[in-house]
Amino acid sequence: MNSQRDPHDVLGVRRGASRVEIRAAYRRLARKVHPDVDDGRHSDEMAALNEAYRTLTSEPQRAQGTTKARPHADNAAPTPPPTVVSRPVSFPWRGVVITSAVGAAAIVVLSLFAGPEVDSPPDGVIQSGSCVVINEALFAVEVPCDQADSEVVKQLVPLDAVCADGAPGFLDQLGMGRVCLE
Repeated sequence: MNSQRDPHDVLGVRRGASRVEIRAAYRRLARKVHPDVDDGRHSDEMAALNEAYRTLTSEPQRAQGTTKARPHADNAAPTPPPTVVSRPVSFPWRGVVITSAVGAAAIVVLSLFAGPEVDSPPDGVIQSGSCVVINEALFAVEVPCDQADSEVVKQLVPLDAVCADGAPGFLDQLGMGRVCLE
């Protein structure tokens, strides 16, 4: 087959045929003239089919409506790849600022509706100013300060130390140290 023939004639499709029609015609003809089918007897015809298919399916040729056969691929100048235009990725500052402002406003509004601070119940961790009672094993146990027989902790010292007034103090129930009372 001559490479200068019209690619529509080579593939046997009408002008303006869709990609699906062009592909179907190419595949139908390629099954008949492929060199692997007939021991290489139709290699020139297969080359013409390939060239016609490339011509009709290439984007620049389809956009221009060009139907002229292209020169052989060995003589053709390589076409540069299409230029891809993309925006650089940027950090979403506007979203971060808006989210921060909304979060700060929510904290301010929620703090307006918060009730008065309530004294928390004893947590068992004795500190200076905690109220304690001494149990029968002579351990200091934290209790609410409104309990009648409670005493206030003046100082908490290490286990091997004595209180500032020379008293031995009482052991903390959690083993944190010695409790010196006022």
